Amino acid sequence: MEAKFLGLPIAVWGGLCLVVAAVFVVVWPKDRVADAGALRLFVVRWFHALVWVFLAASCFLRMRPELGGLANRVAFAALITYLIFMASLFVRY
Repeated sequence: MEAKFLGLPIAVWGGLCLVVAAVFVVVWPKDRVADAGALRLFVVRWFHALVWVFLAASCFLRMRPELGGLANRVAFAALITYLIFMASLFVRY
């Protein structure tokens, strides 16, 4: 039986995550980091797309039931990456 989420196959969700990642490679909040340092600029530029790549990887790993634990760890890495992105985006330091 094929794994599904909200009625769609997991592979479709993974593909959608990759499409969103591609969009965020092109579209990113340049105006928020005009005066940022190199590390903050890097995080704001690339981490949101990386979150979606992690989510896509988690979806594709879930297609194999024996890799469910690894899929959970990859999804957790997406959460940590997103929190770092949000902190870099909104916190001035």
